[in-house]
Amino acid sequence: MSRNILIAGISGLIGNKLARYLLPEYKVRGLVRNIKSAKSKLPEVDFYSWKEDEKFLVNLIEDSDIVINLSGRSIAKGRWTEKVKREIYSSRIETTKRLAELISKASKKPECFVVASAVGFYGLDINKISDENSPPSDDFLGRVCVDWEKASSLVDEFNVRRINVRISTVLSKDGGALPLMALPFNFFAGNYFGSGNQFFPWIHEKDLIRLFKFVIENKSITGPINAVSPQVVTMKEFCKTLGKVLKRPCWIRIPEWLMKLIFGEMADLLIKGGRVIPKKAIEAGFKFEFDDLELALRDLLNK
Repeated sequence: MSRNILIAGISGLIGNKLARYLLPEYKVRGLVRNIKSAKSKLPEVDFYSWKEDEKFLVNLIEDSDIVINLSGRSIAKGRWTEKVKREIYSSRIETTKRLAELISKASKKPECFVVASAVGFYGLDINKISDENSPPSDDFLGRVCVDWEKASSLVDEFNVRRINVRISTVLSKDGGALPLMALPFNFFAGNYFGSGNQFFPWIHEKDLIRLFKFVIENKSITGPINAVSPQVVTMKEFCKTLGKVLKRPCWIRIPEWLMKLIFGEMADLLIKGGRVIPKKAIEAGFKFEFDDLELALRDLLNK
């Protein structure tokens, strides 16, 4: 008999692909705000609404062997106004806290609670090398990630295995950063941002989805785990490789001041960046299918 997995945030880019990947082996259900919209994307999945009363949601948790939370407003859409910052924060912390509270009230607890986090936990210091034991950064993203993970820690009191997957930039042809970064190359205006010397942590979408399944099925894994390719590249190296795959030049440098002018504080995501290492995944025996950037880009862009 297949086990039940409940995914919040299933309608997003990663949630959708993760659900499809898990469906052959698991009974996948989704916790969503708009059932009709979610059903149109994943007709094979049973969906339930966040608007149901608490008793119903607790029963749903009790019938779930694994609970995954991928909810969260995109950090890369528009300038970070104070309103946007509040949405980025609340969309992550409040859903995680709510799920943790429901788990605490369930008479039958799930085996594990898997919550997305981000490598933004470590900050954007170019001189910093980070693994799962590194301290958090005292900036906006660092504080969001700390509170995000803290919100999930309530389940520790009930001996529920908790995993916080700290995700780097996910490379996908269907959304996220890659299509936007590739667009200028189509017009022979390939570019890189800032000095180009900042690190650019990345992971192929297939490896991220495989890593989620890996942590679910490996009961020795608990706490934070970095979802990032073992190949470390700088922003300039990333964009040069992208240009090579697309057979387009990468010759324009967009200076930091212009990025700040256009994107405000959000520009730091592109003009800063530290080196993050997937120490825990490698030590646990996870094998990256795409640990070479050029091969990853060729796979995604059909080149």
